[in-house]
Amino acid sequence: MCLPVKPFKVEREWIHAGLKCAVTQNREGAFRCAYVRVPPTHPFHGKDNDDIDANIAVHGGLTFAKEEPCTEEDGKGWWFGFDFAHCGDAMHDPNPEWEKISMEAARQLRAYRRIHEDVLRDMQRTYPGYKGEPEHFWTQAEVEKECEQLAEQLAAVHA
Repeated sequence: MCLPVKPFKVEREWIHAGLKCAVTQNREGAFRCAYVRVPPTHPFHGKDNDDIDANIAVHGGLTFAKEEPCTEEDGKGWWFGFDFAHCGDAMHDPNPEWEKISMEAARQLRAYRRIHEDVLRDMQRTYPGYKGEPEHFWTQAEVEKECEQLAEQLAAVHA
């Protein structure tokens, strides 16, 4: 896999709709990102995610577009990606089991919780009565499904 990012962990790599797909995790127990590679012959190759975002429907919109650092058999591909760290998304896995993995994981969780509490306080000051919505932590299977939807949309453009 020739992703132009260095994630904490690549959870899965596969091909869907003829395009390479990848799901990564940002940090231990943290939110995920999804990526799809288009070949050099694809009409969106080399385009910024903002230039094609209106043509693509994915969770939170496209947030990433970059050329891969290595050359594949078909040349240097272009990766589009999106993340699961938007309003209403949990930034970390609420399952406390992952915290037992390492002290670093527990430190990261505490930092995420402090940030979340600060944002919630700001929202409550700005919008009195705001209670906050329950956040959803996207599972690997859910992210894979969203990633495949992006691959299908990009493959349809190439057809």
